[in-house]
Amino acid sequence: MTDTTQLWTRLDTFDLTDYTDRSHRQGRDALRGDAVLVDQIRALTDATAAVRKDAERLSPGTRHAAETAGLFLDAQEYLLTHDKPRYEQYASVGLLRHLLRVDGNTASRAERAHIWLVFRRILEAQLEFELAALAGISDLDKREFSPEVARNRYLILAEMRELVPGRLGGRVVGSRWLTMPSGDRTLRQVARDRSGTAAIERLLLFPQTTCYDEVAFLSQIQLGECLFWGALLCVRQALAAVAAGRLASATGHVRAAAQFAHPLIKIFQSVRAMPPAHFHSFREQTGNASAVQCESWQMLDAHLYGVLPEKVEALDSTPEVRHVLTLDRPGFVPLVQVVAGLGETPEERLLRDEIITLDQRVRAWRAFHTRQLAGRQNPGYLPEDACGSGGTAGFPYLAAQRPPRASGMVKGSVINSDQWVASGDTKIGTR
Repeated sequence: MTDTTQLWTRLDTFDLTDYTDRSHRQGRDALRGDAVLVDQIRALTDATAAVRKDAERLSPGTRHAAETAGLFLDAQEYLLTHDKPRYEQYASVGLLRHLLRVDGNTASRAERAHIWLVFRRILEAQLEFELAALAGISDLDKREFSPEVARNRYLILAEMRELVPGRLGGRVVGSRWLTMPSGDRTLRQVARDRSGTAAIERLLLFPQTTCYDEVAFLSQIQLGECLFWGALLCVRQALAAVAAGRLASATGHVRAAAQFAHPLIKIFQSVRAMPPAHFHSFREQTGNASAVQCESWQMLDAHLYGVLPEKVEALDSTPEVRHVLTLDRPGFVPLVQVVAGLGETPEERLLRDEIITLDQRVRAWRAFHTRQLAGRQNPGYLPEDACGSGGTAGFPYLAAQRPPRASGMVKGSVINSDQWVASGDTKIGTR
């Protein structure tokens, strides 16, 4: 029996439906005391790692399946054997990145469409979770369920659905939430689905507690990851096109990045629907998980604005994102600074306008985060005198950041670069 065949046989012993059910009914944090479960996951993690080590010898389908199972198991083992989760393991970010297929630096139309499809599936699953609870047909018996919170969040998420471009905005049929999943019971069955759909629906969301709002919190993190990665790939492509003198191509990539940035503020508005007291009920179980550790955002931020001096210390002290500091070098021109070198030809004006739109949308999201979620004027998500979970100072850390403003780079501009402005019809502080 080959190592790969043996792996599939062993993965068939892991009852994924039972693990999902227990995670939601007891909270994954409570499962750390189950020695049999922990030993099983540890053994499966080791077996999968042995096969992944020879990835180059595997067929593409086998390699994809082994990587899917391995990334899922890596996160579960970490969460079940450590007191303090970190961001990537807590929100299954490594597996999500694999399913988004963002390992390269390209941003073709097909690749962008795939990211939107993953985003849409996660969004639809959360919408159906809220609907099932509101309709009284969910049997998960979550703590601190508030019909008003669920209804408000549903409405915001439904608005977010309308921001998915073109035909990709249609409704996805089916989800994991209306009843607990019964098909694809084993990890092998889910991992070997070449489309990745089963893994998106079955392997991404495992809350640490039984709090109702933690499910939404995890979905919101994953939705943000999809948008950050999509925007980042587009910005990278835009910078490459600018360097090659292909301004029309750069404009298209910036426009696509702005599409990914458009729903960002809706994610934070949906977070704001959750009362601070509900967040405090599960905050301790998120451990050391922090947005500071979010590679996709930190890379996007640096590609847009450069490495902000106010962030250098935090980046340097965070292993997951320390490599972002390599962009703090002579010769690297972030996207907003491209505006300073643009003239007044129609092609240049169009590119400049698209960069300004992208900047405005990211700034709107950033300002909402700073003022409405981490701010001091009565949001209460960060307890008095508490530090951020990543070790930063929380609000002061965010408020100190002053990214250069794209419109302030226009030749002859007198706009105050510290001014925060919402984009288009999205106003800061709504909902």
